[in-house]
Amino acid sequence: MNLETVTAVYSGNLRIGYGIIIAVTAFISSWFMTCSLACAGKEDASKRARRFVSLVIYAFSSLVLAAFFGRLIHWYSHYETYESFSKAFVSAEGRYHEAGMMFGFIVSAFLCSLTAGKELRKKMKAACASGQMLFMTLVSLVSMYSDSDRGKAVITDTAYQGLPFSYITYLSDGSTQYRTAVFFWKFMLLGIITIISVILYFRGRSAIETYVCYFATMALLDSARYDASFLRSNGFVSLMQIVSGVVLIITFTVCLIRSCRARGFHAYHILFILAFLSGLSLTGYMEYYVQRHGDLYIYCYSIMAAACLIMILPVITLHRTAYKKTLEGESDK
Repeated sequence: MNLETVTAVYSGNLRIGYGIIIAVTAFISSWFMTCSLACAGKEDASKRARRFVSLVIYAFSSLVLAAFFGRLIHWYSHYETYESFSKAFVSAEGRYHEAGMMFGFIVSAFLCSLTAGKELRKKMKAACASGQMLFMTLVSLVSMYSDSDRGKAVITDTAYQGLPFSYITYLSDGSTQYRTAVFFWKFMLLGIITIISVILYFRGRSAIETYVCYFATMALLDSARYDASFLRSNGFVSLMQIVSGVVLIITFTVCLIRSCRARGFHAYHILFILAFLSGLSLTGYMEYYVQRHGDLYIYCYSIMAAACLIMILPVITLHRTAYKKTLEGESDK
């Protein structure tokens, strides 16, 4: 995400870009959404007080941690664009990495849930996850006013030179191109995930399912970007794809262990393992394939999208089976 955008407001020496305005609006909207979900339902005065304190803590900690880790990860991948490590944190404008921002949000949600207490812990995490999805959805629109989050494919057909297919990109030599509008597809897909997260919240689901959907989506979308960030020692798989893969592998492993402990090991667990590994392998292969067949973007990303779906379904199913068994055990007591 690049907050260095064209100026929206001039006031003397003060210059405020569209990026800052959208980011601030997105953060305020996401916090109000988190508050509205967290405050749904009737609770006693003690719980309301703890909830209020936890939401205040979440507001400040998420703002600081998301900004810090977002800039830290971007500095790590693009340190040559900064004069020094300390100067990377001087201004709020500049670039932030989505993986760092999400890490800051998740840590803040954890702190928020601890403050709220055991009875509200799951509810607060789910409310925070929905707010985070709304923030990431709205902040995607910053790329309409910057040069970030465009696709590798250049669109030459005038019928597709506009949203949602492509968006104008200004090159360093002054010329222009219409590149795939990855940021707008991100806006639409994350918007769907936001709606799903709200539905999951009211159905009493945990935040895990929301995060699984988010990271699987980002593994797909980050592959299409021409300005993706990479590890310093790796220029093949993007940093966001690595983070997404690690998160999904860890989540799948934890859900598999919990499901086996709750229900015992069954043959369907083997099917889930094979399905997850197949989706993960196919996603990795298509990342390799698309970089060598630049004229087959639609085909490659369609297959990759299906592979990501195959990958997340076992995770969500295992999580639900383990959670349902836990509820059954609690109801028998």
